Amino acid sequence: MNLVSLTLLAAAVSGAYLAWIYVPLWLDDLDVREALAAGVGQLVSENTTMDAPAIQHMVANRLAGVGTHWEEQDGKQLEVPGLGIEPGDVQLDKAPDGKTGRLTLDYARTVKLRPLERYWTLRFHTTREGTLRP
Repeated sequence: MNLVSLTLLAAAVSGAYLAWIYVPLWLDDLDVREALAAGVGQLVSENTTMDAPAIQHMVANRLAGVGTHWEEQDGKQLEVPGLGIEPGDVQLDKAPDGKTGRLTLDYARTVKLRPLERYWTLRFHTTREGTLRP
């Protein structure tokens, strides 16, 4: 084996490892985008009776089964289902003119780097907006 082959092999293995870690997080972020889009759909609907807290609860409930997050219990890190999103984490903003609305969610995902037994935190910022109907 020469140095070029060894370098290419190391790059390929590193890329596959990072993809193995990041792709599930990216797929979960797609579910977050879908939940925010559903919330915006309720926000812009003509016949909705949902207020801002109800929309925030709806989005948080849709995300209750998406992905996993780490919690410390009895001094140990345990991986538990859901993203750990609370309704207050979903930000709802309406433009001053009242014509557009936006749902925003900032959240962090922590992954365990195996076999190193270390943790790595990635931050996500997801936004969906729509035009409000009069």
